[in-house]
Amino acid sequence: MSTLTPALAGSTTLSGNVTTERVPDDFSDTKGTDWGLGIAHTFDNHFILAANGKYYDTARTTDYKVNVDASVGYTHNFGAFALTGMAGIGQHFIESDNLSNFPYYFFSVAADIPITKQFTWTAFKVRYRNAFDTANDYNTPEVATGISYWATDHTAITLFIERDWTDGEPAYNGIELGFKHKF
Repeated sequence: MSTLTPALAGSTTLSGNVTTERVPDDFSDTKGTDWGLGIAHTFDNHFILAANGKYYDTARTTDYKVNVDASVGYTHNFGAFALTGMAGIGQHFIESDNLSNFPYYFFSVAADIPITKQFTWTAFKVRYRNAFDTANDYNTPEVATGISYWATDHTAITLFIERDWTDGEPAYNGIELGFKHKF
């Protein structure tokens, strides 16, 4: 039986979330609901491999969208905070009157600050995402901030507030409730 080198060990995190999208100028109005699932493995050398899927249900229509992506990244702990950068590619599937599927790429960076043993504040999470073919109008950056409550050393509940844009215009404000489990 072979043993893994320290760089190959690490931890795997399963995550899930639901986001309520609110109309940018009217927080009382629902624009849609998103459901996400993810898996990420962080190696002992701090490199990350991840895969995610997200289902977007648009309010008051039969339209929906699905994103499936894979990414690589790195996290560095500075003591008082940790920075994580990710880069990835994915496929955007659209089910509507105008069926259109296309590949995209994204980059993200996040800063996590431990507050106590149970609470971690993600001071910011910034994402730039766009289609490889810009004619698909998928320039969709996002900024977010949130808190993670670690009920145990391996299980957390998360709450994020986010703002998304589409081609320079506000698309929605979101409230995301999530769950993650590390093993």
